[in-house]
Amino acid sequence: MKKLVLLSSLLLSLTFFVKAQTSTWIIDNMHTNIGFKISHMGISLVEGEFNDFSGTIMASKEDFSDAKADILIKAASINTDVQPRDEHLRSADFFDVQKYPDIHFVSTKMERTYGNNYQLTGNLTMHGVTKPIVLDVTYFGQAYEEQMKVQKAGFMIKGVLNRDDFGISSFGFPMPSGAPMVGREVFLNISLEIIKK
Repeated sequence: MKKLVLLSSLLLSLTFFVKAQTSTWIIDNMHTNIGFKISHMGISLVEGEFNDFSGTIMASKEDFSDAKADILIKAASINTDVQPRDEHLRSADFFDVQKYPDIHFVSTKMERTYGNNYQLTGNLTMHGVTKPIVLDVTYFGQAYEEQMKVQKAGFMIKGVLNRDDFGISSFGFPMPSGAPMVGREVFLNISLEIIKK
C-alpha cells in the first residue's frame, strides 16, 4: 500500500513538473505581419495583410518542437492598400465579414523536417468552413528585449491555400488565357514574433 501511495505521489509530482515547464507565448502585434499574395488576371500578384489578430503559442521545449498554436484573425481587417478593393473583399463576394467575422487557426501537430524548419499542421476555419492545412515554419531563435524586459521568439511561416476549398468562389469571368480574374491559390507569408508571458 505504501508503495502504491509513493508511486501515485511521484506521478503527481512529475505531472506537475511537466505542466510547470510549459510556457505560454502571445503574439507581438507590433512586430508580426500576416501577409498574403494572390494572382490578378494571371499576370501579376496583389499583396495584402490582416491588421487585427491575436493568438497564443504553448510550448514546453526550447526549440518549439512541441508547439501548439491558437490564432484568431479578424477578416474585416484585410488591407491591400486600395480601399474600394478592400471593401469588395469584405463583401459577400469574398469573405462576407458580416456573416463570418473570424478566421481561426488551431494547430494539431508540429514536426521537425530539418534543422530549425518544421511543418505545422492544423485546422483553419474561414468563411464558415474548416479544413486541415499544412504550413512551413522556420524558427529563427530567441532574444531578450532589455527595454521591455521580455523574452521573444521569431518565426517565418509560409503556405498555400485554395480559396475555393473555403467556399470563397472565384470572382469574375476567366481571362482569355483561362486564368481566373482573381487567383484561386493564396500564398501566405507570415512574419511572427511572440512574447513569453
